[in-house]
Amino acid sequence: MVSLVGRPNVGKSSLLNRILGSKVSIVSRRPQTTWREIDGIYTDESAQIVIVDSPGLHKRKERFLSKIANQSARGAGSGADIICQVIDSR
Repeated sequence: MVSLVGRPNVGKSSLLNRILGSKVSIVSRRPQTTWREIDGIYTDESAQIVIVDSPGLHKRKERFLSKIANQSARGAGSGADIICQVIDSR
């Protein structure tokens, strides 16, 4: 299992969609679009890989919704074999 983690709006959902070749995860310019883990399965002739799109990690931990998103994002990485931190290139 591969978990995609990172700050809000860095392209985790876009990356998942690109890898899978289909729109599995909602993509928006608006931060905090992903509020729960989204699982996608990449399949080729030799393997199947579960890829998890996680909510963005927030700096403001005192806000209730930020706490929920951070808990979900941390949970996405807990069972992963590989954690891929996605960063914004801008």
